[in-house]
Amino acid sequence: MLSVLKLIRINPLLWLIALIGVITGHFREFLILFLVILIHELGHALAASFFKWRLVKVELLPFGGVAEMDEYGNRPYHEEIIVTAAGPLQHIWMIAGGMTCLSAGIGDPQLLELLIEMNWMIFLFNLLPIWPLDGGKLLFLLLTLFFPYKKAKESMLMLSFGFLLIFAVVSFIWFTVHLNLIIILSFLLYAHYFEWKHQPYVYIRFLLERMTGKEKTMRSKILTVQPTTTVENVLSGFYKGCSHDILIKSASPYMCKEKDILTAYFKQSAGTCAIEDLFR
Repeated sequence: MLSVLKLIRINPLLWLIALIGVITGHFREFLILFLVILIHELGHALAASFFKWRLVKVELLPFGGVAEMDEYGNRPYHEEIIVTAAGPLQHIWMIAGGMTCLSAGIGDPQLLELLIEMNWMIFLFNLLPIWPLDGGKLLFLLLTLFFPYKKAKESMLMLSFGFLLIFAVVSFIWFTVHLNLIIILSFLLYAHYFEWKHQPYVYIRFLLERMTGKEKTMRSKILTVQPTTTVENVLSGFYKGCSHDILIKSASPYMCKEKDILTAYFKQSAGTCAIEDLFR
């Protein structure tokens, strides 16, 4: 627990919200928001720590936070689902606790109502299928069940950007435009730009972790390719959670292991090489 607390960072945007709270006389509201966000992110961080994930930092934001992990898509599905859901699940017990205290007449009713409202708001907001919200991460996990890792990442970001545009339009139509909304939308837009630019890096890390064989529970999958298919194209067909055997369709079809392809890619710089040339 102490090691996790040392990794907590407060984003400058949250300090800005705190300053606005002090100026406008809503500092108590800010403290409740800060507490709710902190508990949400500790849920992610402690779940990741339980599974021995490499936790880099826990950054608190005005609408939630980001528990940054040095993990690149090769953890078992049940771990990723639990770690992702561990944040939103914290709101359930906080809402239940607030409602219990409110009905029992314990505490300040106004603050309790605010606590319940903020928990519902952050809970529902984080489940939106928008990156890097928890809903966006769950959307990515869902897509990896049907598409190779690289395509799933690209598809998730495009779908997420579409949902972000819809969310922005609905927010400007239904809600009062204020600084908090602009900050949130700006951050989400930047997060999409940053993640899109870093896709090649994330993809390479995914492949490197596959080469070291860090994921223990994998199902077998056969990829059928033509002899002229390049090593890069073969790798782009790799799925999360699968151990791949590559069937090369030639006059005399033969199989090779994913480790052979990964070794050729990273140690022999054979990315543009046709797969048939590797085994001549």
